[in-house]
Amino acid sequence: MDRMVSMIRDLMQEHTPDQKLGAVVVGAPGPLDSETGLIYEAPNLKWKQVPLREVLQEALQVPVWVDNDANLAALGEYTYGYPLEFEVLLYLTVSTGIGGGIITNGEIYRGIDGGAGEFGHMTILPRGPVCGCGNYGCLEALASGTAIARVAREEVSQGHLRALGESVKGRLADIDARLVAEFAAKGDPEAARIMEEAMGYLGIGVANLVNLFNPRAIVIGGGLSGYPGLLDRVRQVVKDRAYSSLSRNLKILPARLGNKAGLMGCRALAEIKLKSQN
Repeated sequence: MDRMVSMIRDLMQEHTPDQKLGAVVVGAPGPLDSETGLIYEAPNLKWKQVPLREVLQEALQVPVWVDNDANLAALGEYTYGYPLEFEVLLYLTVSTGIGGGIITNGEIYRGIDGGAGEFGHMTILPRGPVCGCGNYGCLEALASGTAIARVAREEVSQGHLRALGESVKGRLADIDARLVAEFAAKGDPEAARIMEEAMGYLGIGVANLVNLFNPRAIVIGGGLSGYPGLLDRVRQVVKDRAYSSLSRNLKILPARLGNKAGLMGCRALAEIKLKSQN
């Protein structure tokens, strides 16, 4: 957090030396309380009960708002990626972990404790692999970049995926989802099987979301979203598993803002908050 404060101060000096900074918006992993800016728990950061907003406001002396990073990415895609095209839009980010955001009529749906949209932690396999949250068989433990890398490392250690194992010279820690995806795209059958299995689980998760929310659009972003055939595979699983009456008007779309989705969501939230204060 010291580094965050330092970077923000540098940006203020560079861009607003003669102006008062209006606000700072932070996209953070959750679950969290967007009103108080308290991070309840962020498993991938090993954070619990971190008062992020309070710390930053005290250090920067400007209004600070904190929201779930996937919520902000959803708001960014809703506002700027697909400008106001859909009254109900779900956003799913598939990268190191799996997160999500829910937009209804232009507003983030947060639930009563601010934790709505934790799509990555729906249970897909009750006796599946352990997840960073401590549960077993979560979507994140089966279809995220971390999950893909874990499976590949296990298989290399068992003598499979020989070409991939040789490429890292036996250093299992060097195996990540990007490398597995590269080998799959080159036609390695074992790597392709791992990717296909992960995409199948992702499709099951999305089908569950369709049955739960009956949304107009589901936008998929994150580092793994560009893997060839991912969207088509998800669409096929949704067609096979979701109620046809709930999916017939659904669009499953690629994120348009890429890595800037969260940043643009921060901008959109800042505009909403500042407007409400005037």
